[in-house]
Parts: sequence; C-alpha cells; structure tokens
Amino acid sequence: MTIGGALSPMTYTPLRDEVLTTLRQALIGGGFAAGERIREVELAARLGVSRGTLREALRHLEQEGLVITSPHRGTSVVNPTYEEVRDIYGLRIALEGYAAEQAALVATPEDLDALQAVADDFNALSSTGRATLAPRLGLDLHFHQLICEAGGNPRLLRNWTELCAPIRLLLSAFDEPFMNSDDVVDQHQQVIDALRARDGAAARVILIDHLLESSERMIRTLQNRPTELALKLEPLRP
Repeated sequence: MTIGGALSPMTYTPLRDEVLTTLRQALIGGGFAAGERIREVELAARLGVSRGTLREALRHLEQEGLVITSPHRGTSVVNPTYEEVRDIYGLRIALEGYAAEQAALVATPEDLDALQAVADDFNALSSTGRATLAPRLGLDLHFHQLICEAGGNPRLLRNWTELCAPIRLLLSAFDEPFMNSDDVVDQHQQVIDALRARDGAAARVILIDHLLESSERMIRTLQNRPTELALKLEPLRP
C-alpha cells in the first residue's frame, strides 16, 4: 500500500465562489434593500477580500439578475418596475405552464415526492400561525422550481431561475403578508394531484391560475406602495 493511499483528495472552493455564495444568500434573504447601491470598498472590507474578487462575484450576480451595473452609478441591487414585474410573470406563466405539461409526462415518483414534501412543509409552516413572508416565499418558489426541474428541460430551468431572481429579492423586502397561505396550499396540492394523474392539461391550467393570482396580488402591492419604492431609489440619483 502506498503512503496516503487511503486518503481522498482535498476539495478547494475558490474565494470568488465563497464570496458569490455569501452575497447571493444575503440578497435573497433580504440583507440588501431593492435599489440599494453596492459600495464596493466598504463591502470588500467587510468580507475581507480584494475589490477584484468582489467584482468577479458581482459580475456573476448581474448575470443572475440580482444586481445591475450602470454608468456613473456603479452596481446596485435590482429594483423591478411595475412593467418589469408584469413581464416577468407573463414569461413565468409561459415557462411553468409548459414545464407542468412536460412534468406530467416525464416526472419520476421521486420528483412527485419532492413536490409533496415542499407542499407539506408549506402547509405545516402556515398552520403554526407564524408564517412570515420569507420562509413561505422560499418554499413557494422552491415548489415552482421543482416543477421546472421535473419537466426535464435544463434550458427552461435556467431561464426560470434568472426570471425569479428579481421577484424573490423584491418580495423579501415586503413586511406584510403577501400570499394567502390557504389558497397556496390548496393550489399546490391540486397541481401535485394532476401530475400524479398524468393530466398535463389540468396541471397547466391550475398552475397558470395560481400564477395569475400571485401576479395580481403583487402588482396591487406595488401600486399601493409608490412612495416607499421611490425612496429606495433615492440614493441612486446623482
């Protein structure tokens, strides 16, 4: 036996990837406000990394749709407009409707069990009476992500992930309840039941109705909060 023959190679995570993961989690978890400017010098110092390493991570986050870089303004957290939110939901409806139809054909029992587990977790969280927005939002988007994964189309999944990044970030800043938990629980279960029955048409209709209701609630919320959204953009003005 050679020396060290039983040892496995050490894994190494590049520093840029560690910074990327840390920033992504902070953005999605509400650690930054929508529209907030990213001050590179201060952030690099807080993370203990060079500005070059930070910029690499920010470029990747821009590709994911979580930050945006503008001339003379630098990098800031995305802050979707009313029109952008409407367009994002329109594309989500098209993508997820198709994904649901495909999932009814190709989803494995493991895929369906994973969807049921997320739906059950959402139901359990809602029944506690302490269902704050952040965990509910995370479970709801995870449910929709699993549907896209179950559809077996990697390109669709990539597009969906990019679309949902600004939605996730914007919703994480809302303090008031956004989703009617009972409605979401029922709609999620109806989608799962349709997929188990291999009824793609029904799964598509139920999922689209669910997304239409979600988009209407979000747009109403945005329309009712013009002052606050404008204040979040204030630091970006020269």
